[in-house]
Amino acid sequence: MKKQARLLVLAGLLLPALLSACTATATTTVQGPPPARVEVIPVAPSVRHVWIPGHYVRRGRNYIWVNGYYQVAPARYRAWAPGYWRQSRRGPVWVEGRWR
Repeated sequence: MKKQARLLVLAGLLLPALLSACTATATTTVQGPPPARVEVIPVAPSVRHVWIPGHYVRRGRNYIWVNGYYQVAPARYRAWAPGYWRQSRRGPVWVEGRWR
């Protein structure tokens, strides 16, 4: 009887230790793009040109910097709404800028 009691006590002590060793934890880290670069904006070629700021674009697992540039605004648009990073389930997603 004492032997069975010892086995039950031992099993009661070892069982939680064995079960805790079976648990697995997984950590997923989604890293966004690096901070935007500081750009020196040159003088506009004309008053009709609008500065389109530089930004990072994701290519596979890497982020590629696209330099800023001047562009003539289309006739019916006056302002440029810059692109931005939106968080999704799969990680950061680049939303392209647009004319408004």
